[in-house]
Amino acid sequence: MLKQTGKALLIGATAALAVTTAAPANAQTGTQAAAAAAKVSKHQEVRCVKQNGRTCAYSVSFFYWNKKGSDKRGLNYVQTARSPYKAGKARWLYKQPGGRTHVGQSWRKAHAIHGANTAEVDWGKPGATVGPKFRKGTLVCVQWKNVAKKACHTLK
Repeated sequence: MLKQTGKALLIGATAALAVTTAAPANAQTGTQAAAAAAKVSKHQEVRCVKQNGRTCAYSVSFFYWNKKGSDKRGLNYVQTARSPYKAGKARWLYKQPGGRTHVGQSWRKAHAIHGANTAEVDWGKPGATVGPKFRKGTLVCVQWKNVAKKACHTLK
């Protein structure tokens, strides 16, 4: 039994040593990650589109980011919701300063949100710093099929 206890003690000590030597390396990586995060500024803008006197026919959220001092903006997530639930399709468009309007993503079918009377369409990855990059001042819009008004936001 002593030999087994000695083996267990040796394995435990080796594991503890591995954790202690690995901790400073992780701490340095965490510091680098914090420094990189301090250089990125994240933004969220919400727009509500009124139609026929209703308070909000549909809403849109734009999530974008930029590196401090840069004139480029990364659009990482666009989400639109329509309540009460009505099946439909939506797409997002963009227009860079001095340019013409382009389709960011084509028509995408809305899906129902479980437990709510809402239809939703989303593009991208929330919380990330990936996605298409645009110049500062680019107008980004969301359009629902068969709805006249678009919801837009200018990337600042």
